[in-house]
Parts: sequence; structure tokens; C-alpha cells
Amino acid sequence: MEWKECYEYWIENVSSSIKKEIEKFSLSEKQKLFSEELIFGTAGIRGIIGYAPSLLNEFVIAKYTLAFAKTLLQKYGESAKEYGIVITHDNRRNNILFSETAAKVMSAQGIKVFLFANNELQPTPLLSYTIAKGNYVGGINITASHNPPEYSGFKLYDHTGTQMLDETTNKIIKFSKDNINIFKIKKTSTNISYLNKGIINQYVDSILKLVLFDLKDMDKSNLKVIFTSQHGTATPIAEKILKKLNVDYHLVKEQSYPDPEFTNTKSPNPQNPDSFILAREYGDKYDADVLFSTDPDADRFGIEIKHNGKWIHINGNELPLIQLEYKLRKLNELGYIKNGDFIVRSIVTSHAADEIANKYNVIIYESLTGFKWIINEAFKHEMQGDECLFAWEESYGSTVRTFTRDKDSFQALTQVIELMCEYKKENKTLVDVLDNIYSEIGYFKSEQIQLKLSGNDSMNKLNKVLNIFRNMEIGDIIINEIVITKKWDFKEGYKDFPKENIIILWLNNKSKISIRPSGTEPILRIYIDVQESSKSKCLSTLKTLKNYFENNIIKNEIK
Repeated sequence: MEWKECYEYWIENVSSSIKKEIEKFSLSEKQKLFSEELIFGTAGIRGIIGYAPSLLNEFVIAKYTLAFAKTLLQKYGESAKEYGIVITHDNRRNNILFSETAAKVMSAQGIKVFLFANNELQPTPLLSYTIAKGNYVGGINITASHNPPEYSGFKLYDHTGTQMLDETTNKIIKFSKDNINIFKIKKTSTNISYLNKGIINQYVDSILKLVLFDLKDMDKSNLKVIFTSQHGTATPIAEKILKKLNVDYHLVKEQSYPDPEFTNTKSPNPQNPDSFILAREYGDKYDADVLFSTDPDADRFGIEIKHNGKWIHINGNELPLIQLEYKLRKLNELGYIKNGDFIVRSIVTSHAADEIANKYNVIIYESLTGFKWIINEAFKHEMQGDECLFAWEESYGSTVRTFTRDKDSFQALTQVIELMCEYKKENKTLVDVLDNIYSEIGYFKSEQIQLKLSGNDSMNKLNKVLNIFRNMEIGDIIINEIVITKKWDFKEGYKDFPKENIIILWLNNKSKISIRPSGTEPILRIYIDVQESSKSKCLSTLKTLKNYFENNIIKNEIK
């Protein structure tokens, strides 16, 4: 369908108020917005909210929900109708409308739908836990995670509470291409029910029982905590946990209520130090030890630590080192580490943790980027009777125990409070702990370069830069005496990994460079992970490599 025909199709079928919104688009906007469609990315659909096939709206939600319903019916038959799915949403614009649309479309196909009480917003890890705990065939989460306020998304889960893998999403995509009138998709409320709030208490109890080593022995008397949910979903459950832990805590009140506009935060993403600006004010006011932040749907988790009077941002490669060292040390002391126990990280995550795992004779497995791959790698080995002790990726996502099958900020919150209490008895901050780890395993430092392009030739420019890395060979000198010693090109196929457009270059100083494009946008991410014998040399090498890639490759090729 040509863009003009598509545009007229929308104009003829939408309400007068939506029609007025569509008519406000410029000619160039109409040509672009009505000639494209939203496509599935790593975990579903994510896009800017608005009325066009390439924007996120209730009609696009209805189309993909119907496709998901057909996929479930094809796979499970009548069992799909009997067991049903769980649907939730976060704080974003129109997410109540979007979740209700998905529920009514699924219901009209005869599939039971379970919403949380009053269709209240709920965090991503609770949805994953609920599906895994119950006997459902899948789930839908209306969220755009840490993206800006103009975005929302449609994330799908399988019967285990894990994000959908490609095999299933490809079937959904195929069904979505059926010739249907997206404006007349059938909707009913017949099969919609509401979950008992007891599931939330079960989730909190599971965290306290399965993540902590010993709640009774935790000395929490002098640990002071600041918590912010960035206007998102985390506050109610975080408060339940903080109260049960009996921790001295304060909420960043200006950011503790749901707000689709994120009014009082510079960034809702805890990976960005700017997301902690207001929390630091609270930290100084209450003389706190730590600032905790989740993203809006509460799967990602970030912290800042007061160290020598300053707030230090702990990044997504550093915090897991502290978490892993703590857990493996405690398990080792108790004699609980068994043959076959393992950890899982993504291929672009720093390999620093491998040194810790090796120290405790724990196996390391790697997966493609994205928590769906991480959890499925864990499942593969758990089915053989082995235990996953920790799973994570560098983008502030982890799970301490796999009773949640997605990133879980509440598990991280609980574990970090426990380990901070223990280290504070030794008069150590987490910065001290991290330095101690590096002094033992070697110094690691990570940084990411993100190249975001725009314009009609943006993908060509991005691929040109990507191909420079793809054409590098073993023995090539990057800069000075830094030489490529190994090259993994996942697009060509590497070991038993699914083929993916990712390149990893290993260097002669045990450092690595990982390069991958976004699946849906003209964005190239370059992950630099440096390992050196000293902190000063580590920082120097990181600076050298970053400058080289930014100035000698990126700037030269995108002119």
C-alpha cells in the first residue's frame, strides 16, 4: 500500500479527534509515517506514541495482540483459552488504554486475561514472577522501559515468564501481516479477570527468602538509604522490602508518584548519572550512604555511593562484580557451591567477572545481548540439574535468583542492602570493595560509545563504520602496540550462537571491543572493555582506544 493510500485509509476509519491529529502532520511527515510500520525489536515493539502505522497507538496494539492470540491458539489450542495470559503496564502515556485494548482483543479470541487489581501499573519483574509462578501461557507488558516520555512499547512473554524468542515472534509477525481491518478488530471484556493482591506479597517474600543469606543477622542500624523510582512503578514494592528489612530510608518524594511526563527527573534511566541529581540532594540532606534508582518499569537498577564525601556512580559492569564476589564468597564459606553451578552474562558485558567465577570454580556461560537470551541460556543448563547463581548484562540488569525470568531491580536492591550492611561493619564502601576486587583480579574499566545517526543515508553510514570493524583481521594493529589477537563475527556464525550482527575483537592486553548496531534504529554501540595491570594504565588505555575510535574511525567515515 502506497503511503497516500494508507493515509487515506486511516483518515476514513478513525474518529474526528484522531483525524485532526493526523491532518496536522506535514507532507514529509505523512510520507514517512504512513509508508512504514513498527517492527519487532529485541523484546517486542517500541515506538513514539501517535496515530500512524509507524507510531504506537491502540490500533497497532490491537493488531499485534490479535497476532499474538493467533500464535497462542496455534501452539496451545484450547489450553490457551483455559490458562490465559497476564497483562500489565507502567506509567507511560495511554498505557491504561493500551493495556485495556490488548485485554479486550485477547478476550474476544476466547483467551482468559488476568489484570492486576484495578489494572494498576506494576513493575516488569512482578509480571515475570507472576507468569512463572502461575499456570499461564504468556503475558503482555505495556512499557518503554527507560525511554523518553513520548515512547511506549509492547513487550511479550512466554509461559515461563521470559521475553519471547525469535521463533515465536516470527510467527506473530507472520500473523500480523494477515489482511485485516485494524480498526474493526473484535473486542470484549467477557474473559477478563483480576488477580489477587496476594501475589505481590508472595513476590516480596520470595525475594527476602531466596536472595538474602540471613535477614536476622543483618546489622542495619546505621545504613541510610535514598530511593527513587523515577516516577515509575517501583515505589510500592520497594517500600515493602525496605520496611521488612527495617532500613533507615527516604524516598525522593518528587519522583515517587507515577507521572507519564517524568516531570521531576532529567533522565528516567539510572544508567545516566543525571537521573541521580535530585537523589543526591536527598543524600546530602539525610547524610545517606547510598542512592538507589530504578527505571520506570523497575527492571533496571542503578546506585551511587558516598565515598570520601563524594557521590560515586557505580556502572553496570562494576556493580555485578561486587554482587557476584559477595554471593560466591558467602556460598563458598557455607560449602554450597556445587559442580556444575554457573553464571551467565551477555557477550558485550565485561569479562571481568570471569576472573571471580574462576576463583570459586564456577562455570561461565555467555549469551547474545538481551535478557531473553541470558535467561534461556540459564534455563538450558538448569534443565540439566545445574544451578544459575547469577545472571546479568552491562545495561543495569541482573537477577540474583531465576524465580524471576527478567531483569529484577528488587532482587538487586535487597542483595545490595545486605552486602552493604556487611561491608559497612568493616568500614568499607562499595568503592573500597571494588578496588579490592581489582587489586586481586586485575584492573578493568569499561565505556560505551554510541553513534546515533539521522537522515536518509543514516543506515549506509552506520554500515560503513560497522564494516571497518568487520574487515579488521587478527594481527592488525589498532593503535600503538595494541594488536587484534582474536575476532568473533557472529553474523558469520560463531560456535552455537544464533547469527547476529555483532563483532568482538580481542586485543593482546586481554581487552576487548564489542560492536553491535541497534535492531531497529540507526544506532551503533561500541563497547570498550579494558584490562590492565594497574589502574592508571587501565584508564590511559581506555582513553587511548576511545579517542582512536571516535576520531580516526567514526568522524572520518560519517562526514
